Amino acid sequence: MPKTLKELYDDLRVTQAPRAGAAATTDDPFIIKLAQLILAYGIQIKASDIHIEPAPIGARIRYRIDGMLHEMLDLPQETRDHLLRSIKVKAGMATDAVGRSKPQDGRIDFDVNGRKIDLRLSSFPTLFGDVLVFRILDRSAPLLALDQLGLPPDFLKDFERLVRRPNGMIVVTGPAGSGKTTLLYAALNKVRSPSIKIITLEDPVEYQVDGIDQGQINPAVGLTFASGLRAILRQDANIIMVGEIRDKETAEIAVRAALTGHLVLSTMHTRNAYGAATRLIEMGIEPHLIVSSITGVVAQRLVRLLCPQCKTPDPVTTQAFAALWAKEAGSLPPPASLNAIRKGVGCPACNRTGFQGRMGIFELLLLTDDLRQQIIERASGQSSSRPGGFGFRTMRLNGLEKVAQGLTTIEEVLRVTGEAEDA
Repeated sequence: MPKTLKELYDDLRVTQAPRAGAAATTDDPFIIKLAQLILAYGIQIKASDIHIEPAPIGARIRYRIDGMLHEMLDLPQETRDHLLRSIKVKAGMATDAVGRSKPQDGRIDFDVNGRKIDLRLSSFPTLFGDVLVFRILDRSAPLLALDQLGLPPDFLKDFERLVRRPNGMIVVTGPAGSGKTTLLYAALNKVRSPSIKIITLEDPVEYQVDGIDQGQINPAVGLTFASGLRAILRQDANIIMVGEIRDKETAEIAVRAALTGHLVLSTMHTRNAYGAATRLIEMGIEPHLIVSSITGVVAQRLVRLLCPQCKTPDPVTTQAFAALWAKEAGSLPPPASLNAIRKGVGCPACNRTGFQGRMGIFELLLLTDDLRQQIIERASGQSSSRPGGFGFRTMRLNGLEKVAQGLTTIEEVLRVTGEAEDA
């Protein structure tokens, strides 16, 4: 059984800690190896983020795994201070009094057994020192294909049809860390070819894809999403991917690009698919331009998958499933069988959580003529309803479909969709 971070830390203290009476320093081998251990362990357990958080008498180390934070280690104060300084120096961040008083961004290139890992570091000053948060970007990780993301077969067919169109705008919505960028990369990877010019503008570039011209914003020199997108329009592109629509100027340029022969893919932070049109209207984009340019909106969340090693039949959930399905699905028929419904027990393979890995749950809003009319009516105050009919299935309903397949739990689906369904 693999050792825990606490066990590895104790081993390191035995072999590398300064002798009794000797004080550790920023460049002490023990501090350097401790930093390497914390980072390497996060990569080993497939964490997306690493948190080093100062406390009154030390610091705690937490890792975000499958969307949930797990505390793994407490450090003493004397180790904490040298560790924070050592990491900031390695990331090219200021460590003087001025640097410690303001948030900073840094970066560390890390190599683990030949794998190239990009660690994006953010610091935030607190009462007891800088909180350091690493975002782990594995450059060597293979891109997932569209059919590996959990899209229902009918959604997958419709989405592939959207990304093969010569023009229009596809918006992917959801909170940070919900898999939006992964979906966009999978879409671009699906359609890239020598006969198609694809350009991206990202913040930052998370994966390098052959055959695609990738750029990233740099506000320090005036390269924003808006200014970069304006420049891309002069690059003879067929497909443009904009990391995020954050303001009216970017939205206006993206809409214009979609109306003038480009296929535009981008993301927004909205609670559900219908919220994308509402947000663009709130930004000041004319409703008739929105319904003329947008061809489809995908909203998504990530649910934790039940551990395949320890999941077991769950008759209690099976009994509750029918009532929840009837509430969410309306006239849509329930799954033919509920015999596959499972729950996680917890085992060493999943760190006793009952879950291992994540999968997307989705809703896909296709801009039909009826829906376009509804958006215009809502913008003019003639209607206040959310979309109904048109074959629309919510994220929560897609999540329940995955519960019926034994992939996740009702509690997990409700956890990630609560805000979206209440909007």
